[in-house]
Amino acid sequence: MPSRNPFDLITIVGTQFYQPIADLLSKLVTRTYQKPDRVSSNYYEGGYSASIILLLAALIESAVQRDRYFFLTKKPSAKPSNVISIYAKEILHYRRHAHLKEIFDVRNSIAHNHIWEIEFINPKMGGRRHKKSQIVPGTHRLNKVPPSNTRIPRTQRLKLNLQPTRLDRTDVEKVMAANIHFLSHLSNKGHNKINWLEYNLGFKGKRIEFTDILSEIRSTH
Repeated sequence: MPSRNPFDLITIVGTQFYQPIADLLSKLVTRTYQKPDRVSSNYYEGGYSASIILLLAALIESAVQRDRYFFLTKKPSAKPSNVISIYAKEILHYRRHAHLKEIFDVRNSIAHNHIWEIEFINPKMGGRRHKKSQIVPGTHRLNKVPPSNTRIPRTQRLKLNLQPTRLDRTDVEKVMAANIHFLSHLSNKGHNKINWLEYNLGFKGKRIEFTDILSEIRSTH
């Protein structure tokens, strides 16, 4: 019988996220956009947006873990940071590393359920009038906490909603754009390069490239 040589495989789950991201986005954009008030987004807009952002962040983390693996095979004595934004800055020389930090601040606000206390009133003319929002100490790891009188708590650079129940498709668009920019950099500058953006996906009954999803989001708000 012919000899069988063993195969080497490293597990990178992020490559399995592309189609689920597209599926969730197709569900989100079929609904007419309803802009959040200062208290929250609606449950459909917020739930899908938070889910998509979680997967986009997980895709970045998976891609960086793969790169770290090959970096350490070449430099086994090195001790690269386990923090995504720091690794991107120090090892990949990625100039927009602060954008990654903000994405993971928002990811953490969803995954670890940062708790906010929100005060609002219901005027007689309808709607909700926001009074103040403050994050509960001990439920987060933010380096900088927005003041309670901040109109809408957001990250500094990407202007992402820090309050997870206020996320909407505009946040998804910003995270998707930052995701594409970073994965393009990693495709060109990473260790053991692969093209992280060369994925053709099913989206609303047609086939599109992963990068084309961005224009699909932008056209709906």
